[in-house]
Amino acid sequence: MKNKIIYIFISIITIVILTSGIKYLFITRINIDDITIEINSNYDFNSKKGKLRNKDIELTNNSNVNLNKLGDYEVTFESHEKYAINSKKKVKVHVVDDKKPIITLKGDKEIIINYKEEYKEDGYTATDNYDGDITDKVTIQNNIDNTKLGNYEVIYKVIDSSNNETTIKRNVIVKDTEKPIIKLNRNINSYVILNKNINLYDFTANDNYDGDITDKVTVEGTVNTKKVGLYKVAYKVKDSSDNETILETTINVQKKNTKGIPVMMYHWFYDDTKNEDISKKPNNHNYISKTNFEKQIKYLVDNNYYFATWKELNDYIDKKIDLPEKSIILTDDDGKVSFYEIAYPITLKYKVPITSFVITNKEPWKKYMNKDYLLMESHTDSLHVRSCTKSKWDGKAMCETYKSIYNDLVTSKNKLNNNTTVFAYPFGHYSDDFIKALKDSGFKMAFTINSGRVKKGANKYKLPRVRVSKGTTLNQFINSIK
Repeated sequence: MKNKIIYIFISIITIVILTSGIKYLFITRINIDDITIEINSNYDFNSKKGKLRNKDIELTNNSNVNLNKLGDYEVTFESHEKYAINSKKKVKVHVVDDKKPIITLKGDKEIIINYKEEYKEDGYTATDNYDGDITDKVTIQNNIDNTKLGNYEVIYKVIDSSNNETTIKRNVIVKDTEKPIIKLNRNINSYVILNKNINLYDFTANDNYDGDITDKVTVEGTVNTKKVGLYKVAYKVKDSSDNETILETTINVQKKNTKGIPVMMYHWFYDDTKNEDISKKPNNHNYISKTNFEKQIKYLVDNNYYFATWKELNDYIDKKIDLPEKSIILTDDDGKVSFYEIAYPITLKYKVPITSFVITNKEPWKKYMNKDYLLMESHTDSLHVRSCTKSKWDGKAMCETYKSIYNDLVTSKNKLNNNTTVFAYPFGHYSDDFIKALKDSGFKMAFTINSGRVKKGANKYKLPRVRVSKGTTLNQFINSIK
């Protein structure tokens, strides 16, 4: 009995070995598991191989998989080997979308905005490999509080139709970048009459975030009001965000003016440093050389002249204030290109204010609006023409009605943003109607071309000036303002 059992066991083992060998030698094998493919990608089903006696063999397949469409498919692979027992296998194929969409931010990934400044979204796009443009599906979470300094995040999230999710962030920093403002209750460049008092601490300082910080201002410099001279006083303040303001001022201590204020009248300029020839130009006596003009401006600065404002001159005429002995105002008529290209760069260099009386229907002045140390006042809009034959003066306005003059003045004021209050008569010509139109349209002072200084109590609509001409030497210039 024992021998019989052993015989049966050996027989079974022999059959298994023979069967396995036959299978290994003659039956093809297809060892392909389920296949997962990313949508819109390429996939070669013909690259799949079978096995026979441990060698790769070619397989055929009946694939009808649409690689551009999500879904589950089935592909049958089959071997076709001679002298072998061929196999076939059905394999599941899954076309899937596993890629996350892409969000692209427009602008910077980190943005700084000022305290209380509204955050403005620079924009974004979102694209998906299957869904295409899905920008409209982006959601934004914004917790920015622009009234509190700090770091914030704008979170952008989008989910495609296959539930793939992308989240990105933009950093937003709310900072206080504005400098405090120091406000003096006097002009930055001001004056004090000799032996009079001046309050250097008559100021306020405010910050957009901290509020009133007047108590944090430091004052550097002193003024000896008993000694004539030009004194510098600096005001400094920092806010809690370390933004610093430094306001540098000058205080001109002088004797009281008793002779009147010279208001200088220039017209046109030429560049003698480039050998510009004006000998054949009409009215060339009105041209001032670049060299002479700079000498005059430098003299005024070197000798501590005080450049009075129009408001100060108005108050001086009204006997409300005194002005320094060395007070002066600079003006130019017509607003020609030569003034802006030759003279203005010089006054800007020396930080000296000058007023340009402009003919507002001309073009050159428009490019120079709101420039430092340059004021624009009116010289009419279209009345700067010599065309009147009914008057001893031939300026066009002399033949115009009050209404026509008034309308021209209003047009000129509007072009100058309605800020102008000082006027220069074309050719110095004026009439009662002209003066009435000036008053009614809001002008406070008007200048003729009559020679002289502006004195207290003067007629504000018949003010004189001091003409500077081509032949005016530096000594003559100095004598005209002493």
